[in-house]
Amino acid sequence: MDRIKNYRQGAQIAFALKFLLAIAITRFSDFVPDEHWQSTEVAYFLHFGRGHLTWEWYANIRSYIPPLIILIVYKIASVFNCDGSFVILVKVPQVLQLALSAVGWNYFSRFASARVGSNAGKLATIFMLVSWFTTFCGARLISNQTEMSLNCIALYLFEIGDLAKFSFIMGLNFALRPTAAILWLPFLPEFCGKLKDKTFKNLLKCLKFAALPLVGALALDSIMTSSLSITWLEFFKFNFLSGGSAEFGVHSPYWYLYSGLPSVLGPLLAFLPFGYFCSKKTRLLTIYATFYIVVYSFIPHKEIRFLLPVTPLLFPICASVVSSLIKKGVQTNKIDGHFGTYLKFAVKLFIGLNLGATIFLGFFHQCGVKRATADISEKISQMDAPRVWIMTPCYAVPIFSHIHHPNIELEYYKCAPKVFRHLYTNGSAYPLIQPNGFATVDLHQDISKKLAGAKAPHFILAFQEHVPKIIAAFDKAGYEYKVCVTYFHSYIEDFARAVEILCNP
Repeated sequence: MDRIKNYRQGAQIAFALKFLLAIAITRFSDFVPDEHWQSTEVAYFLHFGRGHLTWEWYANIRSYIPPLIILIVYKIASVFNCDGSFVILVKVPQVLQLALSAVGWNYFSRFASARVGSNAGKLATIFMLVSWFTTFCGARLISNQTEMSLNCIALYLFEIGDLAKFSFIMGLNFALRPTAAILWLPFLPEFCGKLKDKTFKNLLKCLKFAALPLVGALALDSIMTSSLSITWLEFFKFNFLSGGSAEFGVHSPYWYLYSGLPSVLGPLLAFLPFGYFCSKKTRLLTIYATFYIVVYSFIPHKEIRFLLPVTPLLFPICASVVSSLIKKGVQTNKIDGHFGTYLKFAVKLFIGLNLGATIFLGFFHQCGVKRATADISEKISQMDAPRVWIMTPCYAVPIFSHIHHPNIELEYYKCAPKVFRHLYTNGSAYPLIQPNGFATVDLHQDISKKLAGAKAPHFILAFQEHVPKIIAAFDKAGYEYKVCVTYFHSYIEDFARAVEILCNP
C-alpha cells in the first residue's frame, strides 16, 4: 500500500510539473504556424471583425469547433471589457488546451495499465511524462495535440468496453481531424469483438453516438460558411485525391523511420519492433501503430507533429518490452549483467535526452518571434494609429492575436495553393503575396510598389537575413530605417537565427 501511495503522489507531482513546464514553454517558443492560424487568429477574426483567415477556411477543410471554443472565451471576456488583453487572447486558450492534454495524459495512464499491465503501464506513464514531445506540444493549439488527447480518452473507453462513449469521442475526433480514421481503422476487428451479443443493436447505438458530433460539426461549419460544408470530405479531397498536401513540402517515404520516430522515441526506438513478440496485446498495438506509420509514410508531406496521435500506442509498446525484459532478467538472475546495464542505460538516456530536449527546444529554439511581437505590441500601445509591416515568410509570425491594437494598420505576406490565391489579390492596391516560397520574393519590388499606395510603417518585423535588402529598398524609396532591437531565434541553420525590429532613427 505504501508503494502504491508513493507512486500516486509521485505521479501527481510529475503531472503538475509537466503542466507548469508545458505552459511555460509556450510563453517563449514557437512550433508551427497552425498553432495560431487555426485557432486564436481565426477566433480573433470572428470576434473583432478584422484580421485574416488563411486559405483553409475558404477551402472549408477545417472545422470551426476549436476556434468557436476560443471565441466563447473572447465573448465572455468582452462582457468584462478585457477581451483585448494578451492573457485572454493567447494564454487562456493555451491553458484550456493544456487542461485537455492533462485529461488525456491521465486517461493514457489508465489505458496503459489496463492494456499492458500495472508495471508496464507505470513505465509507459513515466515515458509519457518525461517525453519532450508531449511536453513541448501539450499547451499548443494544434489539432494534432487535440487529436492525441482525444485518442488517449478513447483508448481507455475502448479498453474497458464503453463503446458508446468511445464512438462519440471518435466521431468528434474525426470531425476535427479526418486523419483520425487512419489510427482507428485497424481496430475494427477488435471493436467488433467487443460488441458481443446483440451485435446489430449495439452497433446501431455506437453509430448514433458517433453521428452526434459529426452532425453538430456539419451544422456549425455550414452556418459559419453560409453553405453546406462537409469539412472532412473537403479535407480528404484536397489532401488525398488532389494531392494538395504536396504543395507544402515533399519528404522521403522513409522519413518517419530515420527522422520522425528517432526524434520522438530516442533510444526507446530499439525496443519498438519487439512489441510484436512481447505479448498478444502488444502485438496488436504494434500492428496498429505500424499501420498508422505506413499509411502516413505514403503521404508526401510529413511533419513530426503528425506522430502525436500515435504516441499513446508507442509508449506502452516500448514500456511493455522493457518491463518484460526486466522481468525475465530477474527470473534468470541476468538483470545485473551487461543486458541489465543496457536496459538501465537506455531508460536513463531516454530521460536525460528528453529533459535536455525539453529545455533546449522549449526555451532556446524558435524563441525570438514571440519576444519581438510582444515588444512591438508594447511599443504601439500608446499610439493612435500605428503601422506595422511583417516582412517574414507568410504565417511565420502570429499577427493579430499577438499584436493587438484597435486601430492598427498591418501589412504582411499571404500565401495559398494556386486555386485559392486569387482570394488575396482583391481589395488591396498591391497585396503582398508569397507564391513559391519566400526565397523567390522580390522584396525591393514589393516594398516600392506597396509604398506607392500606403504610408511607410512605424515598425517592421523581419528575420535577420532579409534585413539588409529591406533597409536598402526603403532607403532607395527615401525612407531611413535601422535595426532598433534584435532577438535571438534559433541555433539551427535551417531556421532564421534572429528576429529584428526596424524603426525610424
